[in-house]
Amino acid sequence: MEFETKRFGTVTLEDADTFAVPNGIPGFPQLRRVALLGAAGALDDDDVSSDDEPILFWMQDIDDGCLAFLCIVPWDVFPGYDVEFDEHEMGIHGDVRVLNLVTVHRTGDQPEQMTANLRAPLLVDVSRRRIQQIILPDSRWPIGAPITTAHTSGAL
Repeated sequence: MEFETKRFGTVTLEDADTFAVPNGIPGFPQLRRVALLGAAGALDDDDVSSDDEPILFWMQDIDDGCLAFLCIVPWDVFPGYDVEFDEHEMGIHGDVRVLNLVTVHRTGDQPEQMTANLRAPLLVDVSRRRIQQIILPDSRWPIGAPITTAHTSGAL
């Protein structure tokens, strides 16, 4: 499958590389099919997970080439992060990954600042190829947790 994106141009994927988002995400209910694209170059070379996988991804809407969200695998940046949810209740079977949406704040000539939404993680059900966002009741996880400059290259 090929589709056009504003940020990446033409992207070619196999159907198996796509994920359904049955409930959309808050503010974007039309978001129903996405691809997770590694965000190479967005972090320093030292900022890959211990499994040599990227920790930043673009969640690209397949049906709207203008819509893409930057996401982060949280534990390398926020090692104390803890997500509790009932896999059975969520209908998740097997391998589950957690991503958090990232906001890049650009203000004038100031360096870019990035924050991660730790309160509302994305659960990626790898086996069923589905993504759903949950809202954690634990108020210790902020919506805008700063990602320190030690983790960013400023190359976004």
